[in-house]
Amino acid sequence: MLTDVQAKKLTHYFNVLDYNNNGLIQESDFVAIAVNLCVLWGLKEGTDEHLKWVNRFKNQWTEFRDYIVGPIAESAELEQWLRFADEKLVHGEEAYYGSFVEKLTEDIFDLFDQDQNGYIEQKEFIDFFMAFRIEVRHSARSFMLLDTNKDDRISKTELTVGIRAFFRSSNADEPGNWLFGIWDKELAI
Repeated sequence: MLTDVQAKKLTHYFNVLDYNNNGLIQESDFVAIAVNLCVLWGLKEGTDEHLKWVNRFKNQWTEFRDYIVGPIAESAELEQWLRFADEKLVHGEEAYYGSFVEKLTEDIFDLFDQDQNGYIEQKEFIDFFMAFRIEVRHSARSFMLLDTNKDDRISKTELTVGIRAFFRSSNADEPGNWLFGIWDKELAI
């Protein structure tokens, strides 16, 4: 069973992915995130590069959907997501969880390490927040907490540790909880 802290974080993550705020995660949410990224990066609609990113996010929706609700579903509800997260991520097999964390880390680096130097710098991290419409005003705090060695960049190791904490930790003070911005409205400054 999820703790209160875990349920709050996982509900926040669901809400981040529910781009149109209709209470469901659908392919259209992932496409909207892709289009937002393309706008952020100055990619014109109809170009090969724009289409590549839209298709990539459609594929990510398919993977997400297949994980959560199965290949025939067209959407995932919060309860389905929380059940999946409880059974597979928080209390599931370590091999499955490790694979999930590794893929999420790689996806974030693939998308946001724009200079491909193996680190996420603060500007790239702000792009991450902007792409997912996470409140940018919390990006500096999130970045600072995830940058555990304080070298002004987030390594794959730091991001992996943060992702692991985000999905599994019950400790409200864990820096990884801030991966997707402010996860508990009571923490708002």
